[in-house]
Amino acid sequence: MIRMGKRIITDFKRPDKELIERFRGKASANVSDCTGRLFAMDSRIRPMGKGKSLVGPAFTVNAAMADNLLFHKALLLAKPGDVLVVNAAGDRNYSVCGDIMFQIARKAGIAGIVIDGCIRDVEFLEQNDFPVYAIGVTPRGPYKNGPGEINVDICCGGQVVHPGDLIVGDADGITVVYPDDMAAVADEVEKVIAKEAAFEDMIERGRWAEESPLARQVEETLTKQGYFILDPEA
Repeated sequence: MIRMGKRIITDFKRPDKELIERFRGKASANVSDCTGRLFAMDSRIRPMGKGKSLVGPAFTVNAAMADNLLFHKALLLAKPGDVLVVNAAGDRNYSVCGDIMFQIARKAGIAGIVIDGCIRDVEFLEQNDFPVYAIGVTPRGPYKNGPGEINVDICCGGQVVHPGDLIVGDADGITVVYPDDMAAVADEVEKVIAKEAAFEDMIERGRWAEESPLARQVEETLTKQGYFILDPEA
């Protein structure tokens, strides 16, 4: 029997909870910078409502276009704190999730949903703090025929996502962190936060040009590349 397209893997290894918590409240942009600027989902994947803060391990769904049969099954299998990450083939013509599924997910303690596809019933998300990211909204609903797979490697927003990868989201979008990299990335993000706090202090004191290494780097690069700076009033 051919199993491709019909695999349901019920569970996977999740990152340590303490490691996950180190990313809570951290900016997806900082996490992206600390992962080489290579692991942010593309700009099509954006928050659809009031909820924008998202952290948790990926529970993946590979769905057929315009179909949410396996998405519904995933709602029954995911554990509290998981993030459902759904490859819906980037389709903009059919929604694969709406308010009933949002309510099921929220009641089950699911941390949020990320869909490379469309949703509907967006008013629910505007009124409730449940984070859902998608590429758009359409009233046209899905089918429930399959095929599809659960907890396999998928592509979402231009990123490969494995079951158990950490999903970090905010108003800017989504960044993916591999479990083996989480501790090192968390350390680097904390350094970035400290550096940005120092930058903010320089700006507040009016000393950016004089004290900032970034401002100095800009000037050095312009000089090195031979830019001519002309003062029209000179």
